[in-house]
Amino acid sequence: MLAIDLTGRRAFVTGAARGIGAGIVRVLAEAGASVAFTHLGSERGSQAAADLVAELSAAGRAIRRFEAPGEDLPAMQAAMATAAGQMGGLDILVPNVGMNWVAPLPDLELDAWQRALDINLTSAYIAIKCAYPWLEGAACGSEGQPGRADVVIIGSSGIYDGGGGGIHYSSAKAGLEGMVHGLMREFPRRNIRVNMVHPCVVDTDLLRERYDTDGKRAELAAQVPLGRLARPEEIGSLVAYLCSDLGGFICGQSLLVDGGRTQWKQS
Repeated sequence: MLAIDLTGRRAFVTGAARGIGAGIVRVLAEAGASVAFTHLGSERGSQAAADLVAELSAAGRAIRRFEAPGEDLPAMQAAMATAAGQMGGLDILVPNVGMNWVAPLPDLELDAWQRALDINLTSAYIAIKCAYPWLEGAACGSEGQPGRADVVIIGSSGIYDGGGGGIHYSSAKAGLEGMVHGLMREFPRRNIRVNMVHPCVVDTDLLRERYDTDGKRAELAAQVPLGRLARPEEIGSLVAYLCSDLGGFICGQSLLVDGGRTQWKQS
């Protein structure tokens, strides 16, 4: 029987106390990886992070959490160095930090535009920049064994249909696509795979705040050919697959996890 096995792998996921990030952490941990993740230091984020650690620790998973805003380079450097020291390195990086809000162009001020870029685009640069020494080391291998490292960036279907609340979000997420193209000139020859996953209409607390009734969520699900919203763990499953031997020849790809919604809306 085929199975995703990440035993011995060491993953670092940014922005993962709740929602899609938490789903990614759960699946990577269940596949056998040691996982460290970051969260904001807010009361809500800290509580969610503590709950996630308790849940996975009780299931016997190796899990660690660190407070580090995605756009704070020194904080991310410190968190990653501590995590890599505790896990003996890291060889999977998932830049997942992101935030969207509704802001039509007439209401979108410059500081909000910059904030969207910092959270949704610059945070990925910071994560990859900080992780690179460990990714490069893992990719080199040891004791005659081939190495491997993986970067899976979490984007958004909004880069294709303009969704996400305004041009600030879709523009920032589209920048991640350019980042993948640039990394493809540097990473694969060094045995570091890089791919991108684009979620769409995932049933998270953030989505439920924006679509705050069963009726609104049903209307949203009706836009999906498969007839439902995605689960966070379904994003995590693709991330785990890409990082496993089963996905070993997939590199430089942007993959939609959207139930067919993006193509359906454009047809």
